[in-house]
Amino acid sequence: MTSVQWTTWRPLRLAEDVPVATLAEQMDGGQAFRWSLASDGSWVGVFGRTLAAVRAGPQGLEWRGQKGATQAEEAMRRYLDAEGAQARLSEALPWRSDSVLQSARAAYPGLRILRQDPHEALIGFLCSSNKRILQIRVMVAALAAKLGEPLGGGFHALPSWQAIAGADDAVLRACSLGYRAAYLRGTAKKLLARPRWAEEFAALTTADLREELQSLPGVGPKVAACVALFGFGRLESFPVDTWVVQALADAYGLRGWKPAQLEQFGKAHFGEAAGLAQQYLFSAARAGQLPRAKVSVPSPRPRPRR
Repeated sequence: MTSVQWTTWRPLRLAEDVPVATLAEQMDGGQAFRWSLASDGSWVGVFGRTLAAVRAGPQGLEWRGQKGATQAEEAMRRYLDAEGAQARLSEALPWRSDSVLQSARAAYPGLRILRQDPHEALIGFLCSSNKRILQIRVMVAALAAKLGEPLGGGFHALPSWQAIAGADDAVLRACSLGYRAAYLRGTAKKLLARPRWAEEFAALTTADLREELQSLPGVGPKVAACVALFGFGRLESFPVDTWVVQALADAYGLRGWKPAQLEQFGKAHFGEAAGLAQQYLFSAARAGQLPRAKVSVPSPRPRPRR
């Protein structure tokens, strides 16, 4: 196995600095599942067909990539929102009047939604059902190693839908997928018949996009919301998982609310960047950094039919 030929470390200028704690949450906080912490403190991973490493240096973020990968810096800047579109949206969130969001945002300054490829996001979140982040990373890494194209140094791209659809049961079992193997294979077969599926899905409204995603095997409301947010950049999407349920129940007093009701609250309260607010709350909840509400807000009653 050949080793990776790395470039030298070079500065990665972003619109807003990213501290060490935020960088760790950014790369290993449940958005993407292909980054690992190296012994030198850098985060090494693959997104799309780009292999890169990123770390917090004395003058800000630094990165390096494979020698000869001429598009790597451009890809890295897009992946991490170097131009600052999300910084402006974060500033416009209602954190000035919402002390919970204010504390979550202050705990992770510079936290952003990674701009992932839809293919990558869909594979990752198809593996996410009832699994922790580390377990998802193991499954995704196994899929890449067994079915993906080698990139050098033991790193692999994620497999194509064709490779997944054609994989035998033994290979998929070896990836620790369990019942998720049927979801991946079923989705692969459906999308093979639509070679331009990502472009077609991207042209849809967010509501129609989520509906289309839910037509795929194993994609329910939460996975569809995650893929819309992380894979298609729909920042208004507000995924509700167990951490977000806990955050909204404990910090906002929304105990007993159903996921669909919590999602509607998130969209209405946080607005066009609800997904970014969700990531702040998700991260702070996992770290036990959110305050507890003193009162509970009753869940809204369904309107009677006429």
